[in-house]
Amino acid sequence: MLTISLIRLFIIIFALIVWQRFELGLFLLFFLLPAYLIRFKFFGFPATLLEMMIFVIILIYIVGAKNDIAIKTKLLDIKSKIKQNQSLFIAIFIFLAATAISIFISINTKSALGEWKAFYIEPILIFLILITSIKSKKQTNNLIFALVLGGFITGLLAVYQKFTGWYVPWEFWENENSYRVTGWYGFPNAIGLFLAPIIPLALYLIKQKDNVWQCIISIISIPLGILAIYFAKSTGGLIGVVAGIGLLMIISKKTRWPTIIFGAIFLIGLFLSPENPIKQELLLQNRSGQLRVAMWGETIEFLSDHPIFGAGLASYKTLIYPYRIDKWIEVFHHPHNIFLTMWVNIGLFGLIGFIWILVWFYRTGIMHFKKNTLTKYLLATMLVIITTGLVDSPYIKNDLSILFWLLPALMIVNLQSITESIDYQQKNENKIY
Repeated sequence: MLTISLIRLFIIIFALIVWQRFELGLFLLFFLLPAYLIRFKFFGFPATLLEMMIFVIILIYIVGAKNDIAIKTKLLDIKSKIKQNQSLFIAIFIFLAATAISIFISINTKSALGEWKAFYIEPILIFLILITSIKSKKQTNNLIFALVLGGFITGLLAVYQKFTGWYVPWEFWENENSYRVTGWYGFPNAIGLFLAPIIPLALYLIKQKDNVWQCIISIISIPLGILAIYFAKSTGGLIGVVAGIGLLMIISKKTRWPTIIFGAIFLIGLFLSPENPIKQELLLQNRSGQLRVAMWGETIEFLSDHPIFGAGLASYKTLIYPYRIDKWIEVFHHPHNIFLTMWVNIGLFGLIGFIWILVWFYRTGIMHFKKNTLTKYLLATMLVIITTGLVDSPYIKNDLSILFWLLPALMIVNLQSITESIDYQQKNENKIY
């Protein structure tokens, strides 16, 4: 009862904050992304604290438009964004339509509805709110800092766990040789999935130097985050960080060729080495890699029988069992590959919509990264997610789906600022002449 009372008190206080300062509410949402781990019943239905925060933000976003003019202004803003980014919104429509169809394909409608709400509807609603609420560079930087600050605390906990074992489940603690930290999450890979994409964003805040405290926290967060990922033994997360930072260094003219030369020498040396644990990790030759190869094989065989609709939401774990190669190993919730996960959960059209979103994101970013600093850091962050996603599923989790949709939202906001800057320059030039 005490816990429920505290949750209710938090929601009331959060609602008051959002009502008075909507921007601060968004900051707290991204700072407290791990709040989905706090679960309870809301009028008899399962809910999380993060979901309640999202619900409050959506409600106040709608109700906060105090008259018809304000509502009309918001609708026109959304309509304008859709018109400016037609390709993206077509992809989103296909993506969402596929997720809705997957509810009816599912063998467990109740669980499917829960996943649909948490992983698809809520994040995309937050995406729509962001593209119509963020109007300045300061607001953008504050949202990014909220993520970095949350990552800083998560990394701090993970490093503390390395030396104390506090709050680490016994299965990851009992064997000293395979000991892995878990943060708040209860399983190690979540550390890499959450912290790895935040590192390029922390680098962006350092580059900006707009706020001393944001800069200091970001500087500390990067080595702390990398250490946390290393202590979690999240190889996918580490490789993702390398890919993201590598892209930033290749984009920069000063570091482009040294990065390419060093990378080539490293890879040649790595693959010429006969016995190398890093090589075994990259080539999936160790036990973890072989498990993934087996999962991918099972999933591809399943998809060859169900290529259009896949398994449906919340059904993979049950329907994959007859296809299992090693039936003595636990059945995982997803096939540890972001593209296979999308295909098996929301079908072929859902996968097409997802890939289309990524193509729009990179096409837009590549066209404009020279005009704005943030763009290249967004490209690097998405590359971290995709790279990590080759061996895991950095989307099918409450916090990760919201983190994913933050990136196209910031890309749209950034594109708008670039367009407005160009228009302003042209107007000034016309005045001069």
